[in-house]
Amino acid sequence: MADKEREKRLVVLFLIAVVCALVIVGRLWYLMLARGEYYARLADGNRIRQLRLLPARGEIRDRHGQVLVRSKSAFTVSVVPGGLPEDGHRVRELLGSILGLTDEELVEAIEKGQGFPYEPVRIQRDVEPETVIAIEENRINLPGIFIEEEPVREYLHGGLAAHVLGYLGVISASELQAYGPTYRGSDLVGKSGIERTYEELLRGEIGALTVEVNALSRPIRTVNVLEPVPGHNIILTLDARLQKVAEEAFAEHILTLEDNPGTQTGAVLVMNPKTGEILVMASVPGYNPDVLNDQSRRNEYYSALISDPRLPLFNRATQALYGPGSTFKPITALAILEEGILGPKDRFNATGVSQYGVKDWVINLGLAPFGLIDLNDALGMSSNHYFADNGTKVGIDRLSTWMEALGFGQPTGLKLYPPEASGIVPSREWKRNAFRDRPTSEQNWYPTDTEQISIGQGFHQMTLLQLAQAYAAIANRGQIYTPQIVKEIEAPDGTVVFRAEPELAREIDVKPSTWDALLEALRAPITHPRGTARGVMGDFPIPIAGKTGTWEVAGSISNGLFVGFAPVDDPEILVAVIVEKGGGGSSTATPIARKIFDAYFGLDGDGDAE
Repeated sequence: MADKEREKRLVVLFLIAVVCALVIVGRLWYLMLARGEYYARLADGNRIRQLRLLPARGEIRDRHGQVLVRSKSAFTVSVVPGGLPEDGHRVRELLGSILGLTDEELVEAIEKGQGFPYEPVRIQRDVEPETVIAIEENRINLPGIFIEEEPVREYLHGGLAAHVLGYLGVISASELQAYGPTYRGSDLVGKSGIERTYEELLRGEIGALTVEVNALSRPIRTVNVLEPVPGHNIILTLDARLQKVAEEAFAEHILTLEDNPGTQTGAVLVMNPKTGEILVMASVPGYNPDVLNDQSRRNEYYSALISDPRLPLFNRATQALYGPGSTFKPITALAILEEGILGPKDRFNATGVSQYGVKDWVINLGLAPFGLIDLNDALGMSSNHYFADNGTKVGIDRLSTWMEALGFGQPTGLKLYPPEASGIVPSREWKRNAFRDRPTSEQNWYPTDTEQISIGQGFHQMTLLQLAQAYAAIANRGQIYTPQIVKEIEAPDGTVVFRAEPELAREIDVKPSTWDALLEALRAPITHPRGTARGVMGDFPIPIAGKTGTWEVAGSISNGLFVGFAPVDDPEILVAVIVEKGGGGSSTATPIARKIFDAYFGLDGDGDAE
């Protein structure tokens, strides 16, 4: 009986042992085979870190090879979210005290790494050596915190050509989705200008550094390195020296104005009319993208920029819409000649007041009317009466057609972010739509509307770039080239992968005699005894064609404009300037243009012509 009981117990023990062995074997099978890959990845996640190596962003240079923007090596503080302890508050508190960030700011930054727990999230870039030392000294108390060395952007000339170059900022959710899987939530991307337009080319290709870490997430061994590929270099059509002259000329001249000295805004555009290459694009006021690059000052500076009523981030050369004032009169003159209203030498009796009440400036000053004048006199002295009466005879329908032919009301095709504004070409249909919520009498088109359009004071709205392109058409005797801001794109190995060529956008069918007459008449503002630009441009040794303009702003000081090109017979430079709330174009915009012409042709004693 005792033997049977003992035998029974042994069987039970054997069965228990078998069951335990089966459980252990089953668990081992589950851990090593069924879930082995998962736990291996988990172990590697605790032991192995793959750090993204950001490439050096491509350089941006001017047309002569002068570097405007480049990348430099700097220290970055990064956090690996998966390397933080469960209660990360103490780590964040210590890190925040070192970096000068609040807990909320750190949490927000770390959350950008959601979905990639073992990839570093960049918290603060280009930190001082003192910050690096403080973090290393507190390494034992900062698990999951890395110091990385990565390239950061450096704008070598401060705010020079800021609206063309653009700036970098932390990627947004929509940008993250648009750019694809190689980007992460803490990455910097171009927000405007060339930096945004050519973001993916400038950025290059991401590399990877695989390292083994200890329990404190401190690297102890490099496992593998995949070197990043630097970004492409962008060579602009801009002339940095001429850009600087233009920006300084604008800043210096507006300080001499009696009304609101130093507060005027505006833009300067310089281009080669024969190729469409933009040599200068300046918008005033500007900003300093290098400060936006400095995380310690960025937030305060950016807040100041967006709250500034002068809108310094706004590119006035391509996005602002202006009335052209008398700079529109050459377009009206073209229509008058082509529609056969008057010939260039036909005399018109400018009594000083048009049929519907438009007055010449001499009448407003109590001076005698111009009397019998031809086209040269009319453009030289800027007669409102001449263009109002004869523009009305052309009619709004034909004027609108000529405006569209010259490129108004549509983008010029310049490849630069943010996109350029389209502007307004006024017409009967446009007015009906624009005033559809008003009485029918206000929707109708009247001869007085045409008079205002003809002298540049009507409903039309255009960018400075569009106005410059229209003058380029006159300079080229009908050929309009697409404006270009990029001259070449260079691969990291120096190979030129893109070289811009002049791109003919359209050609206007106009009689050669019309171009002859218009080019001669555009000399008159400089050469005529009473020419509106004679006081500033009259002694310039190279023949210039150009026109001043004043756009009347309701309840405010007028905008001043000047557009001109030289040499007249073989134009290679076109300058367009607008000074908002500066007053007349003769006294505000023209002196700025003169300094640019002087610099370009080497007449300023500071360099040679290009």
